[in-house]
Amino acid sequence: MRRTTVTVALLLAAFSAVARAAIIRTTGVDLPTYTDPCKRNDKDFSGCLKRTLQYLIPKFAKEGIPQLNITSLDPFYLNEYLMHFESTQIEGKALFKDVYDHGLGSIKIVDVRALIEDPEKLELEIEFYMPKVVSNGKFKAEGRIGQIPIMGKGVFNVTSYDVTGSWLLKGIAVQLDGQRHMRIKDVGMKLDIGDMKIYATNMINGSPELSQMALTFANQFWRVIFQILMPYAEEGFEKITRPILNQVFLEVPYDQLFPPSRK
Repeated sequence: MRRTTVTVALLLAAFSAVARAAIIRTTGVDLPTYTDPCKRNDKDFSGCLKRTLQYLIPKFAKEGIPQLNITSLDPFYLNEYLMHFESTQIEGKALFKDVYDHGLGSIKIVDVRALIEDPEKLELEIEFYMPKVVSNGKFKAEGRIGQIPIMGKGVFNVTSYDVTGSWLLKGIAVQLDGQRHMRIKDVGMKLDIGDMKIYATNMINGSPELSQMALTFANQFWRVIFQILMPYAEEGFEKITRPILNQVFLEVPYDQLFPPSRK
């Protein structure tokens, strides 16, 4: 869930840096461009940005952007992620390692809403849809789901269907080396899934029967678990995504990211 949204963040950060009409030099690195720029004070800026994002997704999902040290986004690789959670229904912690997400290149940009004409205030909201995302990797977990204790490690595979969501970022203007840049200060997300299938081995060490019981419970009540974990996913998403975005926004000046229309 969190990895899906992080990938959307990576996409926007990368596209913001390269969707220009001419090559931009940033810290000695030439970034290629593939589309005409979206002028920030054009009436249809949001529509232009939507079309640009949708055009670039298939290209960069497979190729990545070597100039920004961004590798393939489909599959998207996550080395490890630790999640802590606590509620009346579920509590504990889980460490995920060597995680691969497949299907992220199928993202469809549903809508884009942008407020960027004021250099002291930046707001971008993106709505997206993915028909299917498959995540697999290793896990180590301890805690409980309902009344079922969880303490084990193994491999997992999670398939999510009809993934919809929106992603919101807010920024402010800062001066760096005599040029205006945007610093991202807040990142938020909303996410929903139509259906989910979960597979995991050895959820309870040494007990195949109890492991199967826990897995059956997780598949039966995945939506409840999803809603419980969302606030923790949002917190982790913000911590990881904001530094990634600022690598781009603090490197490329505001007037190159969002050039004005020529009168």
